[in-house]
Amino acid sequence: MAFSPGEIINYRQMCDAEESQLQRGMNFRMPTGRTIVLMSRRSNAPYVDAIEEEGETIVYEGHDVPTSKEHPIPKLIDQPERTPSGTLTQNGKFLQSSEYFKAGRNLLNL
Repeated sequence: MAFSPGEIINYRQMCDAEESQLQRGMNFRMPTGRTIVLMSRRSNAPYVDAIEEEGETIVYEGHDVPTSKEHPIPKLIDQPERTPSGTLTQNGKFLQSSEYFKAGRNLLNL
């Protein structure tokens, strides 16, 4: 399924194109190989995300820490870079990817 740059598609078309149900705001390396960042631009959106510098820079809150007994209000704490077992979280994957990009390194090995 091919779309034109700037074309607006609905959620179902996007999920079909990505061969996945997109449930998170940040979706790193989908089955298609693409990375998807979903952002609400509505005034009542739960996250304070933005596009700046004429569309060149995205300011994105990322994931919060999961709700738990220790963190009953997850909005107050960002998801850490790694899980307790040491694997990268979604925030960690995006952080590492951006650091690789800034350093001019190959992102395909993440």
